[in-house]
Amino acid sequence: MNPSTSGSVTLPIYLFSKTAHPKVNYIPILSTEFFQPDVDFTQYDAIVLTSKQAVPALNKISNGWKDVPLLTIAEKTADEARRDGATVMLSGDGYGDSLAEIIINGFSDKKWLYPRPQIVASDFGQKVRDAGVQMDEAIVYKTSCNTETSTLHMEEDAILIFTSPFTIECFLKFYTFKPTYKVVAIGKTTAAALPEDVTYEMPETPNVETSVALAQRIAKNLK
Repeated sequence: MNPSTSGSVTLPIYLFSKTAHPKVNYIPILSTEFFQPDVDFTQYDAIVLTSKQAVPALNKISNGWKDVPLLTIAEKTADEARRDGATVMLSGDGYGDSLAEIIINGFSDKKWLYPRPQIVASDFGQKVRDAGVQMDEAIVYKTSCNTETSTLHMEEDAILIFTSPFTIECFLKFYTFKPTYKVVAIGKTTAAALPEDVTYEMPETPNVETSVALAQRIAKNLK
């Protein structure tokens, strides 16, 4: 399987993510299956979104979620929700812990819905409930490793961008880290999932755009 690229890409930069970026080689190492649980959105004062994938997942349930104010993990997720007609009241800094702090310190009187993947990387929801805030969880999608990417050949001096702990888990299922690889982890949670002997760099802001920019700087310096 060949990664998707733009015509201007000449550097060996590979993005392991749920969504593509036009300036690098995209590896769709994750596949998504959506669920449709029975959810009455009128029972909630607010919804918290920790991923862009939650938007199409909610759309498969009903349009009722668009009438409930949203707290999103980052602006990219907020943009995705707004494009579908939802109202975003606030965005976090890209980390689940920041969302917990926002909810506990500013919106503890609301009843929250957390539409989440089957497997989560943090105990964000439990942390909020432990603080006495009402929060229900609904599993709305499942992410698995895309076996179609298992035979991909990557260049020896490749720069690898990982955007979640699960992208690392799937990479390790199919490949091994070579000493010649340079690694970019989108944020702290993702970096913590890397093997201990793998060195990495991390952008100041945890999103795909800044991760790609960092990888491009690394590639430029290696030339």
